[in-house]
Amino acid sequence: MTMADLLERLPSPHRLRELSIALAILDVAMSPEDDPDDRYFRFDPRDSSGVALASMDNGSGDRYFIAFTEDTVFGWGFSHEYPMNPFARTPVAVWPGLLHDMPAAFEPLTRDARFQLADTFMATAAFWSQGGRRWHTGSVIPPAGEPDPDGAEELFELILDDNPQTFARFAEDYFDVRPDDAAVNAVYRSKPLDPAILAALNPHADYENVRAQLRAMGLSAS
Repeated sequence: MTMADLLERLPSPHRLRELSIALAILDVAMSPEDDPDDRYFRFDPRDSSGVALASMDNGSGDRYFIAFTEDTVFGWGFSHEYPMNPFARTPVAVWPGLLHDMPAAFEPLTRDARFQLADTFMATAAFWSQGGRRWHTGSVIPPAGEPDPDGAEELFELILDDNPQTFARFAEDYFDVRPDDAAVNAVYRSKPLDPAILAALNPHADYENVRAQLRAMGLSAS
């Protein structure tokens, strides 16, 4: 299964932005003591590249980024153990067709040093949308005999399954805390993170500390 097979499971571009913000807020709520650079999920509404940028980094070499402008979205992920890893090719290069017809506005991101290794864009999967319309991906012909060549389903699991219970299960495994499903759902539905919701997510978190962190990120609590 490749990114092309998963496009229908992606939420709308507008909902994807909402969900990306929710995941970043939940990450702070669940682990307020973590260094901002070590977070699993992040959302920067004013990235230095001029876009709003969501990201995931599992700390083991796999990550994704989703760039948002007013009416265009570009997402890409890098999964290092999958066959479409650019660094598994000789010479090193992004898999043919992966970025075919990508919106030109996002081409500078592929040359941004933050998203490169050895002058190569770190991507095994990519998708995009313009004008709020349906999702697209490149004209990739995946390697033969590989049922899961790009790692997209694993990379984008929490945005492909827009379900608060999916995050709650993830949090129980990753943070060793099972947050209240109703509290996760409130954040998923863009409810302000008030003290009651935070307590249901993480009873050990200090509300003023979490609120200050979110404000520093350009996000809001209550």
